[in-house]
Amino acid sequence: MKLIFRDANFIDVKTGSIVTGRSLVVVNGVITDVTSRPGRGESVSMNGGFVLPGLMDAHVHLVWEGQSDPNRHTLSEAVPMTALRAVRSAWRNLCGGVTFVRDVGGPHQVPVSLARAVDAGIVDGCGILAAGAPVCQTGGHVHTMCREADGPDEVRKAVREQIKSGAHLVKLMCSGGAYTEGESIHAVQFTVDEIRAAVEEAHVSERRTAVHALPEQAIQNCLEAGADTIEHAVFLSDRNIETFCKTNAFMVPTLAPYYLMAVYGLERGVPKYAVEKSRDVMEHYADSLHRADSAGVRLALGTDAGSPALPHPAVPFESWLWTAVARLEPLKVLRAATWGSARALGLEDKAGHLDPGCAGDFVAYGSNPLEDITVLHAPRAVFKAGRRVAGGSSTWSQIYLGKNKTRL
Repeated sequence: MKLIFRDANFIDVKTGSIVTGRSLVVVNGVITDVTSRPGRGESVSMNGGFVLPGLMDAHVHLVWEGQSDPNRHTLSEAVPMTALRAVRSAWRNLCGGVTFVRDVGGPHQVPVSLARAVDAGIVDGCGILAAGAPVCQTGGHVHTMCREADGPDEVRKAVREQIKSGAHLVKLMCSGGAYTEGESIHAVQFTVDEIRAAVEEAHVSERRTAVHALPEQAIQNCLEAGADTIEHAVFLSDRNIETFCKTNAFMVPTLAPYYLMAVYGLERGVPKYAVEKSRDVMEHYADSLHRADSAGVRLALGTDAGSPALPHPAVPFESWLWTAVARLEPLKVLRAATWGSARALGLEDKAGHLDPGCAGDFVAYGSNPLEDITVLHAPRAVFKAGRRVAGGSSTWSQIYLGKNKTRL
C-alpha cells in the first residue's frame, strides 16, 4: 500500500532543517521518498504538524514499571504477570511516540520473547532490541536479576548463554549503582580482561555490548576493553572524554531515574539508600553530560525507564532534563533520541531519520520541538510502519514537568 503524508513540517534531525512543501511517501511500511511529486496513493493530511522520526530509547527495562522497588516486585510475582507488564510497557512507549527501544535486561527472557512477539504482530508495541539477563560478577550490581560470572572464561560462557537464548545484545554490569543495597556507586566491577572477553565473544556473534559504568575507572576499563555503549557514565573524567573521542563508543546518559529518585524518591517509597546515592549522582551528572557533548562524544539518549519512580515512556522527560539541567540545545537532544540512538544500536539504515529506506515510524506534534522540547510530552499522532497507532494524549511526564520547573 502506498501512503502519502502531506501538509507537514518534516524535521531533518541530522541538520535541524525543516522541510516543507513536500510529501512523505510510505510503501508497505517503508519510506520511499520525500518529494513534491508523490504521484498517486492514499493521501493523509498531517494538518500542518511538525513531524519527527520515531523517538528511540536506548536504555529501558520493560519488565519494570517505575515501582518503588521494581526488581523486588518482579522477583515476587509469577512470570506471566511480568510478561504482561512488559507488553503494557511496550504499548505505552509506542503511544508516547517512542517507536523503538533497547531493553538492557530482564528476567526469564521476557524482553527477548516480547521482541519476537512484536515483530510477529502478536502484540502491538514499540520495536525492541533485547538483552537477555545482564552479566555481572558474583554479588555485582542488581545480581538478583543477572547471570553471575567470574573470570574471563566464565564470562565468555555467560555471554554465549545469552546469545543462545536469543539476545540481540549483551549487557554487562561493570560498576556499582544506586539501585543495589550495600553497594557503592563508585565500586569498580569486573576486570578489563573480563570485560574484554565478553566484548570479544559478543562481537564474534555480531552482537553489541552495553555496559553499566558510573565511576571514572569503570568507564575507562570499559572503553579500553572495546565496549560499544557506556550506560550512565556519571563521574566522567577528562581522560574518559579523551578516550571516548578516540573510539567508536557511544555514551548513553540516563538523568531521569536519578533526578526523580533524588527529588521524589522518599515520598514515592523508594529505598533510602537509592535516594541518597541518586543525590550524589545528580551533583555531578549534568556537568558530565555537558562536557561530553561539548567535546564531541557520541551520544544516544537512554532513560532507564521502569526504574524506581520512572514509568514508561520516559524519553520526553529525559529530553527535557538534557535541556533544562545539562543545558544542551534541543536539536542535539532530538538527534540523540533518533539518529544517535539508531547509530548506537546499529540501526542507522532503517531507523532514526526520514530518508528513503527507513521504516515508516514517525511522530507528529502540534508545534516545533526545536523551539520547545516539552512538545514531546504530547504527541498529536504516532505512526508505525505508516499506520497510525496512537496520538492525542499526554504522557505521564507532563504532570511532573510543571512541578520540576519550580525545583531547578
